[in-house]
Amino acid sequence: MGIRIVTDSTGYLPPEKIKELGIEVVPLEISFAGTIFREGEISNRDYYGRLRSEKAFPTTSQPPAGDFVKVFEKYGHEEQFLGLFISEALSGTWQSAETAAAMLPDYDITLMDSRSTVMGLGFQVLKAAEMARDGYGREEIINEVVKIRRAVNIAFVVDNLEYLVRGGRLGKASGLLGNLMQVKPILGLVEGKIAPLDKVRTKGRAVQKIVEDFEKQRTEGTIEQVCVIHVDAEAEALELREKIAQSFTGPIILSEAGPTIGSHVGPGTVGLIYY
Repeated sequence: MGIRIVTDSTGYLPPEKIKELGIEVVPLEISFAGTIFREGEISNRDYYGRLRSEKAFPTTSQPPAGDFVKVFEKYGHEEQFLGLFISEALSGTWQSAETAAAMLPDYDITLMDSRSTVMGLGFQVLKAAEMARDGYGREEIINEVVKIRRAVNIAFVVDNLEYLVRGGRLGKASGLLGNLMQVKPILGLVEGKIAPLDKVRTKGRAVQKIVEDFEKQRTEGTIEQVCVIHVDAEAEALELREKIAQSFTGPIILSEAGPTIGSHVGPGTVGLIYY
């Protein structure tokens, strides 16, 4: 009997790591211009090309509980399961997994709210899967995941707030709406919700402030993992990675957010995730 790690598609994990560590990924769903599809069924390039040109606005939804049931039943009740999912404040995915677990009372299933998403979630999943592979018990894995959940930093800047406003994910950042013409907000996740971290005048200055905050934390303590995240903004992401690489000598993951998160923050978003 092993411990199987289950997550959702918003971690945007490197495909080779999913395969290597046997992680089960349950995709969220997107409805756009009359079409419903699961994340991963349409390439990011094609999707963002349409998102930039279409007037219709997409909606996203958690996986059906039945999708989780299929994953659990694939391994059977002798397996232990640990599920790590996108922040409950951003999606109903955790509740969907909980519904599935309740349908399988003989299964040993533990579910956790990552209070994060993209590689903030992904880093937790990778640590859990690596420890499961190495034979650690579930409580030991959970303790390490909680440490990462507390330590992870996410900071990003969007081209504009329209996508967040229309998608209803602005949260506490709604107080910025009156100043859209004057500021470029740096946003992050605070207790699993999108919130403003700082306000500057330009996107370039916002990216520089993200780098400065990273440098401050790097000099004050040890940083283990770093990821540059973007939404259809690879050139900007590469520039940001280059800036971080000037002082951080470890590997820097470059990750593109897919349609679920990209629909809510919009093309042109770039950010940094680390702990």
